[in-house]
Amino acid sequence: VPEVHQLFNDLSANFYFYGDKDEFEEKATRIKKLDPNYPSGFLMGGFYEQDPEKYKEKVTKAFELSKKSRLKSERDIMQAEYYLLVEDNYPKAQEYFQKVVDMYPDSAEAIWSLGMAYYYNDEFDKALECYKKSTELIPNLPKGYEFMSVMYYVKKDTKKALEYLEKAIKHGANAKNDFYYAQYVPLVYNANKMYKKTIDYVTTVRTYGELYKNSKMLKKSSEIATTKLDSIEASK
Repeated sequence: VPEVHQLFNDLSANFYFYGDKDEFEEKATRIKKLDPNYPSGFLMGGFYEQDPEKYKEKVTKAFELSKKSRLKSERDIMQAEYYLLVEDNYPKAQEYFQKVVDMYPDSAEAIWSLGMAYYYNDEFDKALECYKKSTELIPNLPKGYEFMSVMYYVKKDTKKALEYLEKAIKHGANAKNDFYYAQYVPLVYNANKMYKKTIDYVTTVRTYGELYKNSKMLKKSSEIATTKLDSIEASK
């Protein structure tokens, strides 16, 4: 169904460019109605699922549906996602994502996904190269810059982490539409001793709904920044 493929392309762009959450979920629901057996649509439809077990159920469902797909690339992608997110078999996930990259060497999405398989396996240098390549293919790709920042953060290069976080923000990274990104940002600010900015940021994003308001990570980031600021004031 042509509309299904267009809707899926819209979902993909929405994810990589931090599009509107409600619009994403509306289109994901529309895909399921038009073609309930479309593996990729089913997988993307679970993007905002916060329950890890329910998310794994959806990935597994997409994996089972992919066995009937006529598209080899889609089967490989679903197998990669299954081994990455359900089986925790990261080398296997890398194997399948690499097949997709070999089929579509100019696909920023494919190379970015391969980076995730390296990231999950703590192969940060290889993951960083993938994310860097994704931004070379699409220079305004905020999701690529975000994860370049994450790689530098885990490698303890906090200045580089901030540099690429700011590039992600410049190109549209949006905390309101990505809860995990929202929790990451104050970690970088605190690591760079930007305590006032951390507190202001957390205060803002906690107004985005109950999920944000109840985030222990956001609360902890704010508490760390407040303690640091109080300590600086006391030493004056």
